[in-house]
Amino acid sequence: MRTAVGMSGGVDSSVVAKMLVDEGHEVVGLFLKLWADPLCSVNKDNRCCNYEALEDARKVANQLGIPFYVINAEKAFKEAVVDNFLDEYQSLRTPNPCIVCNDKIKFDLLLKKALDIGCEKLATGHYARIKYCHSDRSASKQRVEESLYNSELEKGSLCSQSLNRDDKTDGDYRLLTGLDETKDQSYMLYRLNQNQLSKILFPLGEMTKKEVRKLALDWDLPVKEKAESQEICFINDDYRSFLKRYLPKTFVPGDIVDQNGKIVGKHEGLINYTIGQRKGIEQVKESKVQSPKSKENEDRKPLYVVGFDKAKNQLIVGEDEETYQSEMSVSNIHWISPNTLYQLPNTCSVKIRYRHPAVDCRVQNNHYVIPAEAGIQRSMDPQPSEGGSTSGRRFGLRPPDKSGRGDDTVKVLFQNPQRAISPGQSAVFYLDDQVLGGGIIIG
Repeated sequence: MRTAVGMSGGVDSSVVAKMLVDEGHEVVGLFLKLWADPLCSVNKDNRCCNYEALEDARKVANQLGIPFYVINAEKAFKEAVVDNFLDEYQSLRTPNPCIVCNDKIKFDLLLKKALDIGCEKLATGHYARIKYCHSDRSASKQRVEESLYNSELEKGSLCSQSLNRDDKTDGDYRLLTGLDETKDQSYMLYRLNQNQLSKILFPLGEMTKKEVRKLALDWDLPVKEKAESQEICFINDDYRSFLKRYLPKTFVPGDIVDQNGKIVGKHEGLINYTIGQRKGIEQVKESKVQSPKSKENEDRKPLYVVGFDKAKNQLIVGEDEETYQSEMSVSNIHWISPNTLYQLPNTCSVKIRYRHPAVDCRVQNNHYVIPAEAGIQRSMDPQPSEGGSTSGRRFGLRPPDKSGRGDDTVKVLFQNPQRAISPGQSAVFYLDDQVLGGGIIIG
């Protein structure tokens, strides 16, 4: 099989390339050249694809004897990832650029490039798994799904013909967590759809990082001892410095207030803060005279960010317990499998940040109605329609099309209140080790 490997010059992708060569694949190495902030780096290179990374990837390709190509994706990356990053921060949301990069660059642009040069699959070094499962859908459910698919196809809203999924109509592809819990990257991949999953390989999903590193040493790969980078790839200094260069007008000083509107301090720009943050909140000194036995600030409790008043340019703070929420709203919903409509459980789990443990929750949405005659049973209780009647209809999530798009907003109810829920971050839903999908937290 002719298979492309997204090579970054790191240990993981290099081991993937070697594994596939040994398995007999006709491997082609693809290296993405991405945009980087030219003002904060001597080399003016993206950390993920600087000159060193390019040469390391090229050395591995030469050692393996595989063709190697560089794809200039600077413009696409700047527009899709960097501009989104700036827009989100300007709107006082906290984005995750890696999720956008996977969605728009690695598994859209790069995958299409791989298919354009005659590859059947694209393999990467992500720690996640893909499994094809046969469907247990009833005939009525399948007819509804096929009808939805044909409707979307007619509207031209599906992926290009080159991304049509494999001819397996009796089931679906599932995204599963990587077996190495410390390296699992399924959270970053929740926007993958059926078409993409049918063309992707994650060879490291069943392995641990320790095992991968050992293979690199055993095979004497040029990158065998290379360290990993954990920072934002297109920023080589503090992200606030980056924001200040590109969004200088957002760094406007203002008041820090409690939830009663009392001024307790000053801030240097709302963009510097995220929900739950404690650092950088300087409280003003009390004007009253302290008694000789008292200590300055003795009675002050630490304050945390609980919200923003953008119109008044005020940072709203409170005590730690005020950073907890029992529910949240999530928009831009994407379900990996169209069958999620019929299989969404009463309870699942959700991650509100990449390194946050998955917590139990319920997902609610009543904005879309499905005719009862479709034979679709929902796990959620029906709610009244605009006319106040539930007769003859069942309520639930809007059916996703083949690209996974569903209803725009859902409400998530936590079993236990969660701390520091940050708008702009992704909420990703799980059922055991299966990724159901996710969306963007809006509050």
